[in-house]
Amino acid sequence: MIFLNIGNLKITPKFIAICLFLSVVLLAGCLGNLQTTTPQMQTETGEATTSDAETEAPTALAELQLSTLKTNYVANEAIPLQLNIQNGKFDLLVPFFSLATRGAFTQITVTDANGQTVKPKHLITQENPQKYVKGSDGKSTRCIQGFELKASANQELALKDIQKYYQLQPGTYTVTLAIELEVYKESITEEHPEIRELRQDMARLEKDPSLQGAAKQDALSYYQEQIKFIQERHKDEVQNIYLPVKSLRGKASLVSNSITVTVEPEAEPPTGQIPNETPSANNESDTASPEKPSDLKDLVARRADEWVAPKYKTKVDAKYPKSAKASEKEGKVTLQVTIDENGSPQDIVALTNLGFGLEAAAIEALKKSTFHPAMKGGKPISIEVKIPYIFAITNGNAP
Repeated sequence: MIFLNIGNLKITPKFIAICLFLSVVLLAGCLGNLQTTTPQMQTETGEATTSDAETEAPTALAELQLSTLKTNYVANEAIPLQLNIQNGKFDLLVPFFSLATRGAFTQITVTDANGQTVKPKHLITQENPQKYVKGSDGKSTRCIQGFELKASANQELALKDIQKYYQLQPGTYTVTLAIELEVYKESITEEHPEIRELRQDMARLEKDPSLQGAAKQDALSYYQEQIKFIQERHKDEVQNIYLPVKSLRGKASLVSNSITVTVEPEAEPPTGQIPNETPSANNESDTASPEKPSDLKDLVARRADEWVAPKYKTKVDAKYPKSAKASEKEGKVTLQVTIDENGSPQDIVALTNLGFGLEAAAIEALKKSTFHPAMKGGKPISIEVKIPYIFAITNGNAP
């Protein structure tokens, strides 16, 4: 009936005013829905993400605080740098190499007093190898090694000497540091190699037509018990997590504060004075006495002061992991270890990350090895050394 009578409506000025008012209200409502978007981290594909962690400005994800022990150093003196990474209020999945000692220091900028950038004599580099990791679904995914940066956590990193990479002549320099921090959406925890082999055996067993009924079930139960046993045995070990390359969420550019370092020239000895020389107490002659030949007592005293490096007593070779051989993975594993006064290896740390169980195999071999301890002044001492293990399919794998 409304549409039937619409033709009989009389258009009056009052009617027109009401229509205009309703149109203004409707337009205002539409404009009100056009809200200003919150700044978001951009992904590699250019799409804006929507999670809480990504609506923060990139610099709010974490803060970098650069420092050094003092402001003045003598030429050729080691200049150490300390970096504190203060995470924000979100747990982040980031690449391991970004927070490794050298990886975090790859983007150092050094400028002199004239504002000129100092070129490094050696670049600071850190490898970021990729590998295929099997997930719980059995599918292999291309990944990089990851690290879970907990909310509000502090990461302390140190570069022992910037002079190894930058030859700093006497003068004043400004040092800053930047990190392109990648953030990922998901992670995969790699299972122990023994567990992976057992799961592969279970998959073959399930497809074996020769086993039926109770016999197959008993065999599968045995494998499951073995898996539980291995998981319990290695429950306290730190498990490597990996980040699927395709799950990259975005990047945040982090820039540290600036610090000023002054390199002073080496002090020269006063005129007429010979450094490191002790004058004779009763030398009345104007001429220098000829040097006396060393006697046996002096020789023994010098020998006692000499330092002797640790040596292998029992050397155990590393076993090549089956998964690494199958993947034809080769390379050099470098371990940092403290050889104590008894010749026992302590505090073993892998300085490389080849994966495929190579680091674990090298560590296991080093734990079983024994040493003659280092000597200083005729007494055994504890010392930190680096030991390489070479894994090569054609040439064997001897440390």
